[in-house]
Amino acid sequence: MTKDKQNKPGHIFIDRKKYDWDQDTITGLQIKNLAGVDVEAYNVWQDVPGPEDISIADDFSVDLTAPGVEKFFTGKKTSTEG
Repeated sequence: MTKDKQNKPGHIFIDRKKYDWDQDTITGLQIKNLAGVDVEAYNVWQDVPGPEDISIADDFSVDLTAPGVEKFFTGKKTSTEG
């Protein structure tokens, strides 16, 4: 038996909570919906090693088959208006 999708995701982590996810990609909007946050008031980032995490737009699709891309976090959008 061969494995066509060796790195096929089975779950992802959002805000340190595990969610089942069996698709190869996920969008920023899907991440917000899974996390149950206000889609208009929150942003999403991909948690990566190093000082700069990656901002994920609502319509951006993340390839989850690559190793190490299954961790995300959300945070309230900040306003500089004033």
